[in-house]
Amino acid sequence: MRKKINEIRILRINKSCAYFSCHKGLEDCTFCYCPFYPCKDQARGEFIFTKNKKKIWSCLDCSWIHKKKNVDNIFKLVRLSNINPRKSNQKLKTKNTGIIILGHGSKLKKANNSLCEVVKEIKKHGLEVVEPAYLQLHKPVLHKSVSRLIAKGCRNIIIVPFFLFMGNHVKRDVPKIIMKEKKFYPGVNFIYTRNIGSDNRITDIVLDCLREVLQCA
Repeated sequence: MRKKINEIRILRINKSCAYFSCHKGLEDCTFCYCPFYPCKDQARGEFIFTKNKKKIWSCLDCSWIHKKKNVDNIFKLVRLSNINPRKSNQKLKTKNTGIIILGHGSKLKKANNSLCEVVKEIKKHGLEVVEPAYLQLHKPVLHKSVSRLIAKGCRNIIIVPFFLFMGNHVKRDVPKIIMKEKKFYPGVNFIYTRNIGSDNRITDIVLDCLREVLQCA
């Protein structure tokens, strides 16, 4: 079992790289180029002069960024703070626009509460007119959330399917409901986004779950 775990942990070493291995003690090649360069930490590198007498920072003998523990800690910091390039302190601006985060719905109250938490987080980015909705098994249903947004003066309604897979609900059921809403509210512009499952960031979340288990094994 321990051997299998170790084999999984070294999957992020890119042995096909023409420069492998550029450093000693490689454990993780996620960062082919160190994001902290030049760190100017004398314990990890030094300034050298090139053949054309140009002064540069050399960290040829530093493998800190290739230590698995350090890479994992960097990922945690990125996801828990605003240094994530996908996140921004800039508020998103909308005018006469409402947003609906549409989930499947469940008989379990706790399962439905998670969608409400997502809505709260979205509102922190300046999108105040955001409503949750459920396809079935829970309220409010999509039609009810649409009517709430229209009552608030929204003439553009963005519907985000909070679904992992591109199944019948995403491809067939939700579009049918939206078509009915368009006929019911002819003066409103409906925008249907892609589902969350088609995003590569889902892979990072799965890897985080795996790392938690493998590190404790």
